[in-house]
Amino acid sequence: MKKFLIDLIFPLIAFFIFATMLAAILVTVKAPLGVKELIAYSASPIAYSFMLTGLFIASRPRFLEKHIGMPKMYAIHAIMTLIAFILVFFHVANYWQGFGSMFRSPATIFGWLGALLIFLGLFSGALSLSGMFINKVKWLRNLKEKVFNREVMLWIHRIAGVGSIIAVYLQMASIGFLRANTLYMVITTFYTVLFLGYYFYWKLKTQILPKYKVSKIYKATPLLWVLEFEPVKGRIVNYTPGDYFFIRFKGDANITKEAHPFSTSSAITKLHDSSIEFMIKEAGDWTKALKNVKVGDIATLEGPYGDFYPQDVRESDRPFVLMGGGIGLTPNLSILRSEMDKGSQRKIDLVWALSYESDMFMLEELEAYKKVNPNFNYHIIFSNEEVEGYPFGFISHPYLKDIGVADIYQDATFFICGPDIMMQSTYNVLVGNGVPANNVFVDDFGF
Repeated sequence: MKKFLIDLIFPLIAFFIFATMLAAILVTVKAPLGVKELIAYSASPIAYSFMLTGLFIASRPRFLEKHIGMPKMYAIHAIMTLIAFILVFFHVANYWQGFGSMFRSPATIFGWLGALLIFLGLFSGALSLSGMFINKVKWLRNLKEKVFNREVMLWIHRIAGVGSIIAVYLQMASIGFLRANTLYMVITTFYTVLFLGYYFYWKLKTQILPKYKVSKIYKATPLLWVLEFEPVKGRIVNYTPGDYFFIRFKGDANITKEAHPFSTSSAITKLHDSSIEFMIKEAGDWTKALKNVKVGDIATLEGPYGDFYPQDVRESDRPFVLMGGGIGLTPNLSILRSEMDKGSQRKIDLVWALSYESDMFMLEELEAYKKVNPNFNYHIIFSNEEVEGYPFGFISHPYLKDIGVADIYQDATFFICGPDIMMQSTYNVLVGNGVPANNVFVDDFGF
């Protein structure tokens, strides 16, 4: 029941805002309302409640993210923005009286401005953030990656989001019967100030986070960067294996200053008790610009976020199966390093799916772990290139049976991270062959 309520927390917030705004309108209505009138009165509060809740989600509240997950939060954000746009579109269409009416009064001016900004926010958000819609269609994904600059789209998205809320608020305040409704204006103003205030408070906090400096940066493979950060002052922030941070470079670092999320490959161990390590695949403009980053460059790390490795799982003695596709090794490696550092003797299998031999690295570290824990084994499979001494293909039930993982389907906890198609197919293989779904943790990192 608790998890059910947590999953519904954002819709419940939006519903509460909507219900109180609508109630403030209805208490002043004397005559009975028909369905059409009720819908007309409801459209604006529904849209506005979704806009405010979407802004709250955009501030990445960590106290909720740990229970819900950032991908699900961003999906809710996208759906709410889409619904708000649809409501505004039909509202505009219902009252459309030609282009001349757009400038008839302050209410129409602010209303049209709000509608335009909502559309702009939806469009820019889809091109900068949404793995939920855009990344599912190849030509849209290519358009997003090759034509539209992510940093520019993000700034447009933020400005449009805040601007649309202000415009819609001013539009409501310009409508005579709403402006005369003291209760409605007090409630609406309270919500507007509360959510805008929280958003700007979060933005301010991201600018004054503790600073970290790059202590190491090198390429482990032709397409894989390893970055290590040390705090400029004090100690590293406490985090759980498998967590991720938003990295934002500051000052003279020759790379864009937009924040990007990456999972830690380190854990708080004897080796990394005063530093945090990330492994980052070179796959876009920002990651390609890592060649310009040098030791000593300053960054902030916003986080930690994520719940890939829950406390009850950490404290159990069940076998682990860590399943990574390419760079999806990263959060699994964080878990593995933590287990090895504390001398865990639990049965651990690392299943690592790679495309090419050039993607393979850190075999010496993995071999060393077999000496630390005799119950640890790693298995590498290649999908695009046949490599001598390794199997060729994809993660499948027959393959998992060959390496002995199928024998512990009922007993083990499984962790999956990698490209979308790899995560989905691997999840289907496991659950389709009897692994309980609540024993499978997927690091869905596609936002």
